[in-house]
Amino acid sequence: MQATKDTFYVTLRDRLVQADPNLTIVIDGATRPAIAVVENEPPSSLPRQDGAFYLEWGSTRPVRPATSTLEAMDCTITYTSAGDPDSGGVGRGRALGALDADLLAMCTPAQAHKNDYSTGSPVDLCSYIFWSAPELKPAKVEPKQVGRQALVTVFFYPEVNQQ
Repeated sequence: MQATKDTFYVTLRDRLVQADPNLTIVIDGATRPAIAVVENEPPSSLPRQDGAFYLEWGSTRPVRPATSTLEAMDCTITYTSAGDPDSGGVGRGRALGALDADLLAMCTPAQAHKNDYSTGSPVDLCSYIFWSAPELKPAKVEPKQVGRQALVTVFFYPEVNQQ
């Protein structure tokens, strides 16, 4: 399951760099692409930054009917925009639309070759993961920002050599 999570994250991260190389965040003094897996970030990474994608994983479940070992796991992707700070937050909706477009670009094509990243270098696991199109939830408008959640279901075959 961890290889699936890592592969999905690395795939989206690499595609974000291609789609919008200027979309970055700074965590603990390091600048990196504006995508993070919440469960892997240090507590010092709070609060969440505008213009960044935050991935949160749900539980794993078998795909029904259970005719194979195919599993599914939901990933909620949350992102916000505060608009242009020089003009009092004007353009929040347009910025959210740009983030929507980035997310759709990152999720296409909806598959990736699965790798094990536990040793640092990717190790080919000779299988693929694939996922649903992002289901964009209605925008949430707050006084200083507008945000959205998107739901993606990731499908995979579990690794047989898990310990």
